[in-house]
Amino acid sequence: MALSQFSWIIEKAAELLEDKVKEGPISERDVEIAFEIFARSRLKQIAQELGPAREAEAKDYILMKLRERAKQLNAQHWGKE
Repeated sequence: MALSQFSWIIEKAAELLEDKVKEGPISERDVEIAFEIFARSRLKQIAQELGPAREAEAKDYILMKLRERAKQLNAQHWGKE
């Protein structure tokens, strides 16, 4: 699995968080919603290449990166959370 595919998925899902942070601080639920709306369907499309164990790892990786981005955005827009 090319890391670039994960990066693209993360980038696109993070765009939702960038819009959300303008309204208020991003919560864990917001991260989950961004994953559900954008990343889950893309991950399912590539899951056949990954297998079940790798798919779970990929999901965890994407969520971790989205949480990191949410933390950055919250700090930039709302100060340290």
